[in-house]
Amino acid sequence: MITVSSPPEAPAAIPPVEESDAPAGDALPLGHAQPWICRESIAPRLWPEDDRTALWMESNGSEGCYGGWELLFPVAAQPGDALLLQLAAQATGLERGTDELLVEAFWYDDSGAEVNWDPVLLDRATADTDGRLSLCYAKALRYPAGATRLGVRCGLRWSPRGRVRWHGWRLQRTAPRPPGTLRLGVASGRPGKWVSAAASIAHYVEQCRRAGEAGVDLVCLPETILSAGSPDRSPEAVHARAVPVPGPWLGPFREVARAYRMGICFSVLERAGAHDELVYNTALLLGREGELIGTYRKVHLALVEARQGVAAGHDFPVFTFDGVTVGMGICMDSSAAETCRVLAQRGAEIMLMPIMGDFRATRWVHGASEFDTERWNLVQRAHAFDNHLYVVACRNANFGSAITAPWGEIIAYNDGDRDLIWADVELDRLRSHPLGASIQAVLSSMRRPYVYGSLADTNHPVGSPNQRGRGG
Repeated sequence: MITVSSPPEAPAAIPPVEESDAPAGDALPLGHAQPWICRESIAPRLWPEDDRTALWMESNGSEGCYGGWELLFPVAAQPGDALLLQLAAQATGLERGTDELLVEAFWYDDSGAEVNWDPVLLDRATADTDGRLSLCYAKALRYPAGATRLGVRCGLRWSPRGRVRWHGWRLQRTAPRPPGTLRLGVASGRPGKWVSAAASIAHYVEQCRRAGEAGVDLVCLPETILSAGSPDRSPEAVHARAVPVPGPWLGPFREVARAYRMGICFSVLERAGAHDELVYNTALLLGREGELIGTYRKVHLALVEARQGVAAGHDFPVFTFDGVTVGMGICMDSSAAETCRVLAQRGAEIMLMPIMGDFRATRWVHGASEFDTERWNLVQRAHAFDNHLYVVACRNANFGSAITAPWGEIIAYNDGDRDLIWADVELDRLRSHPLGASIQAVLSSMRRPYVYGSLADTNHPVGSPNQRGRGG
């Protein structure tokens, strides 16, 4: 039986963390805290601060150290009610950073049986020059039927030297996201032979109008809609056709978004830089009032773009549309698994993707290229299934534009006979892990970025002896 220890030495070596900036609400009181372990031989040493406003744990020196404290909250709520959980920590001695920390929420009924489970993910973290971490964890939890208690386990895992101070726990009622259906649309009708940017704007604004009349809430248009199909592709011409973001040219799209209270996504060539010398392939997301919610600059460039002087972006931001977290990718981003993975890790529920195609969906027959539908569909399904989000892909041709659900099912597909497709989705009714958590939350919590360093190792090129496997 594990015993609660006295602190082996004064714990003042860990600096305080910023307190939560969440607004005060109807906070639920903590019932009590108790140790939780797997086996005594790998249990960390545990002790509370004198006033019990913080709980400490320290590794017992074993690589397999696993265990910690469980905070128990009695909860009276109705199914579907939402609770916001927040928890702060400071840590030292972690060899693998936050990979050695664990926070999980368990729901119990009156008999103590587990009703549901949810991993609690890191919200933000800072480190000082000595490697000491200050962390905040947060999770919006939905109350499951039959539960009467919430247990929040905070602990160490696989840590031979770690020491952690947990404090600042707070459980408060919060407003759940209103239930509802979001109609996702893809408007991919081509304007025909390219004439001018103005003609392309008029064409795609009309496409948006048709989407609005069909009741679409969020529509995706193709890639580089103002310049796709233009005959001159020289670096000078590409630069000349780029536009400022935002700019006056965006006015008609803002107006149609306001008119139908509809979000709009598409990509253009953006001109930027102190001297207008830069060109990016940039996706824009407009809100229901025509406001520019956010932009994304394409990270993975096609070879032809780089040779035309297009610059690469360096981040995968996510944005909020009507309470839904949205990310964007553009064309060649589809071919890098990390695009969708990072967006999902940041909480994206939908990935919008203006795209001309994916080279993996091209089949070469007698020197000529053919679009392979089966391969193309496999790519879309893999993105959605591996990361458990909706993928909205809009090609610069009707054929193949698609909306794919998180469980890998293509729920709307353009066979080439329409300019517009759509699907109604209920984002709060995603399929769950057998233990109750959302699949996306489980995928995020099980990942161990510390182990994936070779993916970001720029010192050893792929295929070098240090990258290749060894053995028979």
